[in-house]
Amino acid sequence: MNVGVKTQPGDAQAAEAAATHVDVLIVGAGISGIDAAYHLRRHCPDKRFVLLESQDGFGGTWRTHRFPGIRSDSDLFTFGFKWKPWTGVPIATAEEILKYLDEALDEQDIRRHIRYGHEVARAS
Repeated sequence: MNVGVKTQPGDAQAAEAAATHVDVLIVGAGISGIDAAYHLRRHCPDKRFVLLESQDGFGGTWRTHRFPGIRSDSDLFTFGFKWKPWTGVPIATAEEILKYLDEALDEQDIRRHIRYGHEVARAS
């Protein structure tokens, strides 16, 4: 895979990540990206992968949307990961969802695969 990655100027981690060969590139460290990383680790343990996230933190929508009172609009029992069942209140706040995602990253050792401040400009 040939990927063009835009990084922040002077970012040593970004330069290292751009030079690293991976088998799978996951774009985004939101709910779907975290879930994809979990399944790769579980079903393809020999595959090398990274999650490239343009923001400075994980969470996708739950990080970028900051209006007052932001919360889920569907119950989290069906929204959460099958491999980490939701145990909180059915309709949760963005803060509660980010806490859940934060726990998932640590429990599954996914955090070390995330490269923040990266934007995929092209792939072929």
